[in-house]
Amino acid sequence: MRTATTWILLAGLTLGGLPAPAQQIADNTEFRVKLVAPLSTETNRKGDKITAQIVAPDQFAGAMMEGEVKESKSGGKVTGRSVLNFTFQSIIPKDGATIPVASEVRGFVNSKGKANVDEEGRVVEKKNNVAKLAGVAGAGALIGGIAGGAKGAAIGAGAGAVVGLVVILVAVKGANVTFAPGSEITLSVRQRQP
Repeated sequence: MRTATTWILLAGLTLGGLPAPAQQIADNTEFRVKLVAPLSTETNRKGDKITAQIVAPDQFAGAMMEGEVKESKSGGKVTGRSVLNFTFQSIIPKDGATIPVASEVRGFVNSKGKANVDEEGRVVEKKNNVAKLAGVAGAGALIGGIAGGAKGAAIGAGAGAVVGLVVILVAVKGANVTFAPGSEITLSVRQRQP
């Protein structure tokens, strides 16, 4: 009887010590995230990390979403065009494993509560960069083809498309595009394979 009790206790301790399973995200799930630091073509450069706190959906509220600036270009004062490419690549839950994601911008609300404008009130144009997507997918196919024939080309094209899909293009007419901490971004999110 004593051995059976010991095994039950050990089994309970072992199961209790397992990490929480990773949460699953359905394709095209709407997320709202709030920037925790400024994001601007004036201060951010390619390779800078960006962080936002998830506001919705409820199951991820309070968790962090991390990404990276892919391109940052300031425009001229009057006729220039500022461009900011960035991507959110992962969700860091409060508990559990990091979840790799791809995202598409659906909308912005600046820190003053104004929709689809930056901090200076300039209208924000947003889109997934389809031209770059085609170029990246084509380059992926070319590299894959050189490396491994037709099968390699198909794999390379798929890899290029995945990279292109997560890039978000934001542009305004003016010197800089700027979002202050507290600005919210609405995203369509899908889970990627690690």
